[in-house]
Order: sequence, then C-alpha cells, then structure tokens
Amino acid sequence: MNIFLINENAKEREWLTATLKVISQVEEIVCHERGYELEVEENSFDSAFILVTQDQFIPLRRQLSKQYSAKELPCPILVLSESFDSFDVSGYRNYTVDAFPSHAITPQILKYLLNTLKRDFRKDLHLKRLAHYDALTGACNRYLFSDRAKQAITSSRRQQECIAFMYFDLDKFKQINDKYGHATGDEYLRAFVATVTANIRDMDTLGRFGGDEFGLLLPKSTEENTKKLAKRILNALSKSQIIDGHKLSIATSIGIVAFEGTETVELLNYKNITEWADSALFAAKKKGKHQFAVYEPAKLKQRNVEVA
Repeated sequence: MNIFLINENAKEREWLTATLKVISQVEEIVCHERGYELEVEENSFDSAFILVTQDQFIPLRRQLSKQYSAKELPCPILVLSESFDSFDVSGYRNYTVDAFPSHAITPQILKYLLNTLKRDFRKDLHLKRLAHYDALTGACNRYLFSDRAKQAITSSRRQQECIAFMYFDLDKFKQINDKYGHATGDEYLRAFVATVTANIRDMDTLGRFGGDEFGLLLPKSTEENTKKLAKRILNALSKSQIIDGHKLSIATSIGIVAFEGTETVELLNYKNITEWADSALFAAKKKGKHQFAVYEPAKLKQRNVEVA
C-alpha cells in the first residue's frame, strides 16, 4: 500500500514514517506538511491511504474536492486526532474515515487501523457500486449520471468552459432480443458499453438510463471534438464482433448537444441539455439511424439540427 502522510510537525512526521516502515504492507510513503499540498494525480490513490492530522483535515478535504466528490473519495483516511473524542467521524458518513489519537499510536495499532479501514473501504465501494452503477453493464445509473452532469454543468458555467452531451438509443436492440434471446441481448448491451468506454477519456462519464438508452457526459469537449468522437464510436460499433456466439455489429443513433462560449450560459442546465439531445436523437433516427445529429442551442432555433 501507498501512504500519504500529512503532518505539520516534523518530529511526528519522522516518527510516523519510521513506524509505517515497520508495517510490511507499506510500499511508499509520501509526506506533506499541509493538506493543500497533496498532489492529486490519475491513479495516484490506487491501494492508498491518507494519514492526516486533525488540523490539516479540512485543507485536505478542500484539495480533494477539486477533483473528487465525497461519493467518490479515492481512498480511506485515518485522522490523527488530538484525543479520543476530539474528532467526530459521524459527520463524514460519505467518507471511509476513522480517527485515533496520535499519542496512542503503536505499530501494532496502526497496522490494525489500516487493515480495518481497508476492509471498510472495500465494503463502501461495493455498496456505492450497487447504488450508483448498472449491475448489467457497469455504466453509471441514471442517478449518478445526473449528479455528475449537474456538477460538470456548474463547473462549466463557473469556469466558462465548453461541455458536450451525447444521447444514445440502440437501433436494433429489440430485434436482437427477439431473434437471439435475452441472454444475447444482455451481452449486446455489455459489448456496446465496452466499445464506447474504449473510445472515451477517463474524465468522461457513460450512463445507462434504462433499457437500451445511454448518455455520455463530455466535460471540456468542443462541438468539433464531439462530432469526431461520435464518428469514431459509430465506426467502432459497426465492426462485427462475436457476441454470445453470434457475429454481430452494433447500431445506435446519437443525439448531441455541445455548449461553447458564454452567449448561451443561461440556458446551460441538465433539463435543457437532455431535452435537446433527445430532439437531436429523434432527428438522427428519422434520417436513417446509426448516425448522429447535433442540436444547436447557441443559435436559439427550436429543433434546429445538423445531421451527419
């Protein structure tokens, strides 16, 4: 495991570092004096723990909140408190967090606390996955997707950054179910999610709205980049693959909404983008399916779409 140790006291930091080295599972220890100094990098929290003093816990939370929400906290946190009752963990139920006074820490106790937190964190991840992810495909469910979308929209409005959204509806899912059965239909949906996921960025979010309808949130994506991505996804899906023993391709229609600039920032909300994407999706299906259509809210024209 990797440990991020945040402690403003140099002597305590040295003692904790030496104590952690006694624990065989610890591979790397990264020390900081202040919570805001923690560098948040992709995959830096894999198999990690954060040990932080009580005074630096709030600055740490602020630093983590720049990239992670409370529901997606990347690793468990052990707060080194001033006394047994000076830190109330019940106020942070969305976190996997525990507290223990630093003056009472021993190598054996520290090893026990880390192992307990590791177990609890795995349980929390499992429960959150059940609550926020589609059990069949692994995509976000509607609840988590809308939550992430609203956060991204708020950030886009505040930072005046571009943002885009795709709405998918599979074109021949009913025929697949009728012809090959529901087991093949399930694999068809999984193959769709796997193919789309392979073509998007880590910052993008794919969600299942139900049945064969999906949404894709694309922060910091221009309209031009979103069009290129739609073409790449359609090309990838159109290639035949073996799905539950059958050689099949996947067909989908895509509705796109892309916001750029500040002239329409007052229109940027979750209700509008989903409605406009649905309108563009309808246009794509009407045109002939397995293609995309772009709704253009910046021009303020009702149901004005560009069909690829």
